[in-house]
Amino acid sequence: MPVIIVKARQGVLPHDQAKAQIIKDMAHALARAVGDEAYQARATVIIEEYPDQNWGRGGKQVDG
Repeated sequence: MPVIIVKARQGVLPHDQAKAQIIKDMAHALARAVGDEAYQARATVIIEEYPDQNWGRGGKQVDG
């Protein structure tokens, strides 16, 4: 079973509809990349959200 993990800062994906679309699109992209549409139904997509203080870029903590 393929697992796709999407990591994002809290608040970047503001509503459940956006999360649902990402889950759908990621599963479809995997199936397309593998060349087997059956992978779309078998793919697990996990969205992990992190607060700004747990996120950094360029050696600095993200401000928000």
